[in-house]
This record gives sequence, C-alpha cells and structure tokens, in this order.
Amino acid sequence: MKPNFIVRVSQLASSRSYKDLVSIVESLVSLEKYSLLGLISGERLLVAGLREGALNAYAFDGSELTRLNREPINGVLQAPLGASRVILLRDVEKGREQHALFEVKVDEPLAEEMLEGLKPQRIMSGYDAGDRIVVTGSTMEYAALYSIEDGEARLVTRLPGFAFITDYREGLAVGIMAGEAGKFDLFLVDVDSGELRRKSGKEGSFISAVFSPGGDIIAAMESSRLELLKVDPSTLEADEAELPHGDLKEYQPLGLNWIGYTQDGELVVVARKHGRSRVFVDGKAIESLAGIHGRVVKWKGGYVASYTSLKTPPSVVKLPEGEVLIGSSGAGVVDESISESRFEWVESFDGSKVPTFILKSGKAGEPGPTVVLVHGGPFSEDSDSWDTFAASLAAAGFHVVMPNYRGSTGYGEEWRLKIVGDPCGGDLEDVVSAARYAVESGLASRLYIMGYSYGGYMTMCALTKKPDVFQAGVAGASVVDWEEMYGLSDAAFRNFIELLFAGRRELWRDRSPINFVRNIKVPLAIIHPQNDSRTPLKPVLRFMSKALELGKTFEAHIIPDAGHAINTVRDGIKILLPALVFLAEAEERAESE
Repeated sequence: MKPNFIVRVSQLASSRSYKDLVSIVESLVSLEKYSLLGLISGERLLVAGLREGALNAYAFDGSELTRLNREPINGVLQAPLGASRVILLRDVEKGREQHALFEVKVDEPLAEEMLEGLKPQRIMSGYDAGDRIVVTGSTMEYAALYSIEDGEARLVTRLPGFAFITDYREGLAVGIMAGEAGKFDLFLVDVDSGELRRKSGKEGSFISAVFSPGGDIIAAMESSRLELLKVDPSTLEADEAELPHGDLKEYQPLGLNWIGYTQDGELVVVARKHGRSRVFVDGKAIESLAGIHGRVVKWKGGYVASYTSLKTPPSVVKLPEGEVLIGSSGAGVVDESISESRFEWVESFDGSKVPTFILKSGKAGEPGPTVVLVHGGPFSEDSDSWDTFAASLAAAGFHVVMPNYRGSTGYGEEWRLKIVGDPCGGDLEDVVSAARYAVESGLASRLYIMGYSYGGYMTMCALTKKPDVFQAGVAGASVVDWEEMYGLSDAAFRNFIELLFAGRRELWRDRSPINFVRNIKVPLAIIHPQNDSRTPLKPVLRFMSKALELGKTFEAHIIPDAGHAINTVRDGIKILLPALVFLAEAEERAESE
C-alpha cells in the first residue's frame, strides 16, 4: 500500500471552500474576549483580554481600557482588592510554559519590570500580597510553594504535584492540591515556618477556599452537590457554613465557578448546575442572563461579572441586567450559524446518562454532517459558554455534539471520579454513545470527531479503538504514549498522570493510541504545537512514523514556536483553520462518493 503522508501548505488554497473557511476562522478567533480579574487602585477593574492579537492585562475606569503590560502575557496573579500593582506571568521559552514574573504599577502602564529571584518554571498559581508574592510552581524535579520577598525566592515547602493557591492572609496560604484516588484536598501553609497541613473531604473534593473577614476559611467542596464549609485555620475542623439567605442551598448546585468576598464583606458564590450558573450574594440569588459567570466584583454601587454563553464571547457585564461593559463588537456570524442549542442526557453503554450539549448549524440540513467535539481536561466541562471551535464548526456547516463524558466536572464528584483508573475506557464509550445518539436522533448524516488536549487524545482513542464509528478525525495537542509522556513531563504533570491512572501503570500500554495505529481506517489530521510541554510533540512524531510505515492516510500541522495554551490570535488561526479545511474536504469527498 502506498503511504499517504501529507503536510498541507499549497493544497489548502485549492479547496473550493477555503476562502469562506478563512473568513470564518479569522472572524471568530479574532473576536475580543475578556475576563474580570479584580478591582485595583483608583476604583478600576482589572481585566484580562484577548485583544490586539494576544492576551493582555487592562485597567478599566468605566470609559476606556488602558493596557498595562508591554509584551503579551500568559496570566495574572491574584491580588487583594485595591492593589496598586499587578504581577504578570509570561512564558519566556516559546510556549514551553516556563514562566517568569513581571511587575507593573497600575499608575505606570507599560513600565513593567522583570522580577528576579525565581527560576523560570511552570507557575500554576500565585497571590501577590504586596510585601511578598506566593506561588506554586513545578520544575522537572519537583513541585513547590515559594515565597518571593525583596527580590529573593525562598522554597517554603515541596508539594506532591498539582497544587493551587486560592487565597492568602497574614502569612497563611490556602488552596487545593491533588490527594488520593483522584480527589483534591484542602491545604494550608504557614509561609514563614513552612508548615504544610492538609484536609481531605470525606465524600468529595475541595475545589476552592477563601479567608473570611473574620479569619476563618470558607471552603467549597463538591460531592453529590456543592457544599460550603467553615474551616477553623488552627485545627482544620469544619462545619457547614451558614449564610444569611437560603437561595443557594435551595438551588442545590453541583459545581462552583468562583467564590470570594466583596470589599463590604459579602460572600459571593457563583455556582452552576447542568452547564449554567447563578450568582449568589450571602446566599441570595441575583438574577442574571442564562450562561456561565465568573468572578464578581462590587463596583460603583453595583455588581459586575465575567459572563459568556454559547453565542456570547467572554465579556464583562453588569448584574443583574446583563449590560455589556467590556465586550466584543459583535458575533453576528454566530447568530446566523447556530440555529439551536440544547442540553440532552444521552444513555451510555452501562446505563449512565451523559450530559451533552448539542448545537444545530443553521448552514446544514438535518440530518447533516456532525462533529463530536470532545473537551480537554479531562477535569473540565462543556457548558453554555463560548467555544471558538464549536462556533467555527457551526459556521462551517457542521452540527456539533459536545458530550460531558465521565471525568467531566459540574455533575457531581461520582461522575468526575468515574474516569480515574480508566482513561480511554468508559469515557470513550460515552463519546461513542453521544455520536450514536446524533445518528439515531436524526441530527447526523455523517460523523466526525475533533478535540484538543485530552479531547485530542479521545480522538486518537476513537480512531484506534473504535475505528468504524467516525469518518475522519482531528487530534489537536494529543497524548499518544503515556509512558513516554511521563518521562518527558515535569513534576506536576507526572502527578497528573499518576492521579488519572490511579497508579495503574500496567494500563499505560493498552491506553496509548501509538500501540494501535494499525487499526486506523479513516483520514486523520494531526495538529500539534512544536513546544508543547503538557502533551509533548516527540511521541506524536513517533506515532506519525508508525502511521507512515503502515500506509495510513493522515496529514500533520506542526505549529512553530507555540505551546499548549493558545494565547494569541495567530496561533489560534494556525490550529483551527487546518482543522476546518480538513473536515470540509472530508465531507466533500463523502458527498461525492
């Protein structure tokens, strides 16, 4: 059999729909997207925005945005309300997520200075307390919590791997860290002494924690529902947190988007259930638009929040009316392309119900070509929130099915933990069940699969383990060999692999697509960032070599000088455009047969 290995360059231009696809991708990837981060000095909002072609930090005074950073960034550390400076994260290794810290004064925009003392590494979380900066980071050797004071970095304590600071108060850092059996524990570190204490949830996982004005810890734990606990920092003993109003308890949420306090001491909880969120202040519900909300800040006598929906790019809005303060100039192409969105429970192989979002394209018939779009994580979820991939697929004439397979968040701890010790097992069956539902319900005429990160891994699993279900697949930033990935990973991601497999290393070979390349029957598009340090390129190159030897039909797009996170418009286009062209051509071939 003649090998078919294509690296597309000039062939893209020959596609009859290429110009339309370029227009779709450019318009949707370039839409401005904003996230509210906090309140800084001068009663200004601190906002992260994908604007001017990349991710930047902005101050908003009510009328205009002022860019704070000089060069594009990768993130911003948490800070107390009213902070006079902002600490920026920037990858200094071309996408390898080796982060350095930069300081910029709020009143001196663009005059940023690099902070010395901490070796560039993967910084997972951090808090700027003014007199010190506390961060969790990971090198190839270990993960640790550091304190940076007067230009010197001090290793406070080593950590097991994944750990995230969620708040800081008077020398104490609180947060969550990976525990046993896939769960997450609460941790508390005395930054001066280095003492680390942790608390496990009896029936669930801790997902966030903040200090109350009185000094207690208010911790959020997910079990069969979302619970708020009041934790004594001296003993870590916990009781149910009592709130002045009962709306939050009556809502019975399953997950948490954000928790924090306003400058007036009000506890704000953004809780979610079945892919949508509600905002609660001291337990009382605030009316808001349907969709997903993020951080909430009290500002100029009212509340403002991050907000998004399947048809609304991430924006900053007023509550409760939903008036857009900071947002995109418009997404008309989305309104034209998504004719309907709905939520369904899809039955899986074992009788489990898979929560699934379905988008009908206004540019496709019914039944019509359908893409099962698999989210990453796996500890993440698809919801009523903006997804550039989904919007682009709908605009290109594909219906979209988005399953929250076992392992997804937002549907209780039992559902999330079903993936632990079984990746590319029950989760793959859930994805296949969602695909079959699309056919049986009359939505799909032909099935394709696409995903990025863990979603890319699911695509590889589907094409190698379930080769007769889909007619083509797009695997972005995928995992293909767990053993080799483990050897190439830093301490944080080694911990992630151990957590995901529950220590069952004997499963690595069976759940690695590289060992089943022979089973592939349909065309595959591989899209991978060159400098990805989460899902390294090296194993994917070996996968391609095997596919070449076996005569499989595939094409490859390696994105130069890019990492796993998509923080620029340019990289977003480089990843999404070849995916759409590949799928459009696969559908053209199917129509002509």
